[in-house]
Amino acid sequence: MQEELLNSVVKITKTRDVDSLEFSLVSTIHEFIECKEIIIYKNLSEFNSSGVERSASLRVDEENNFVWGERDILTDTSQELASCLHSACSINIQNKNGTEQRWIPVLLNDKPVGAIYIECNSLCSHQQVMINAFCRIYENYLTILNENERDKLTGLLNRQTFDRKIKMLMERQLNDHFKIKAEKTNRKIHDDSTSWLAIIDIDHFKAVNDTYGHVCGDEVLLLLAQRMSSFFRASDLVFRFGGEEFVIVFEPTTCAMITKRLEEFRQTIHETDFPFIKQLTLSIGAARMSPYDFPISVIENADKALYYAKEHGRDQLVFYHQINKKQSIAAKSDSDIELF
Repeated sequence: MQEELLNSVVKITKTRDVDSLEFSLVSTIHEFIECKEIIIYKNLSEFNSSGVERSASLRVDEENNFVWGERDILTDTSQELASCLHSACSINIQNKNGTEQRWIPVLLNDKPVGAIYIECNSLCSHQQVMINAFCRIYENYLTILNENERDKLTGLLNRQTFDRKIKMLMERQLNDHFKIKAEKTNRKIHDDSTSWLAIIDIDHFKAVNDTYGHVCGDEVLLLLAQRMSSFFRASDLVFRFGGEEFVIVFEPTTCAMITKRLEEFRQTIHETDFPFIKQLTLSIGAARMSPYDFPISVIENADKALYYAKEHGRDQLVFYHQINKKQSIAAKSDSDIELF
């Protein structure tokens, strides 16, 4: 048993990103304590956003199959979860059928940033000590990873994590694609459904810094990051690439849907009050992204679309395939010139 525990600790601390750490913790707890359900919750207010996210989750269905859950922002939280997040105290409920439910707070710098929910048969004292130990290891390692993955000002993912996050996302999408194909499910998939990458740039941000100072500029960046975190889905990856430039990677959806979403966000920022600034506008460049594309090529395409938006009036959303189409039409028009 001691050797198994040591190996589990090694497995948990071997991970190099928060997502892998969460999945490793959930699978390790289930390995030693057969749980009906395990969920990791995140208090997004600690990451400059709002709400509670259901992050890594695992449940055992009636046929004893393992079912991993999707990330999601909760529209409502249970009284027990809310109390755990507020008080930073563990909550335990004994059910009449012999099972128990536990909510264990996750602390960073003595502040509750999340909770771990466990539903299982009644635990002995040895199992309780084991769970608490795994949770404390998780807390300690989470502190280190968050410092490495997050931008210090905005709390968003930083540029250094981009390549690794994109690789994980693409691998997961490829696996899902082949799984659906192999199972021949009836799930409806749009032909034009694909991942998207968008670069968002604040218009005339240098003038904000020059006129009102960098403290005001930082406040604008922080507020914009908060709006991004609360507006987009939990499964969308939001990065601060540096300065006033942000990158968002969206899970597969249609061009119409991503256009609607980005335009709604652009309009939301139009209507947001920022310190000293009457109105803030954004230029957005976007490009398709398939599992077979090189991320650097997709970024270049989105950057070209952003440059086009900047050169043609700013405060707009432009897609790379749109400027390609316009350039093709222009080239065709030139070739139609008749010489006499």
